[in-house]
Amino acid sequence: MLRKIKLYGELAKFLGQKTFEAEVNNAAQAIRFLVVNFPQLEKHMADRYYKVAIDDWELEEKELHYPNGQEDIKIIPVVGGEGGRGLGKVLL
Repeated sequence: MLRKIKLYGELAKFLGQKTFEAEVNNAAQAIRFLVVNFPQLEKHMADRYYKVAIDDWELEEKELHYPNGQEDIKIIPVVGGEGGRGLGKVLL
């Protein structure tokens, strides 16, 4: 079943699209889907921080591979001035 992958901020702007649909079972597969389809994305993301959320639940790194139902997967850039909030829940 297809799931929505929602991108925010500069990440959505970089890819020119805010929403994708893909057949994925977890957040790690969603990220892999994006990187495989947009090879320049990995380099773009390498020096930035992102939160990954399922609905309103921010995932820890170990939870990226957990199956998470059919809810939307959100990849949200972490603003540098957030004072470290959410840095325990970042991608790349």
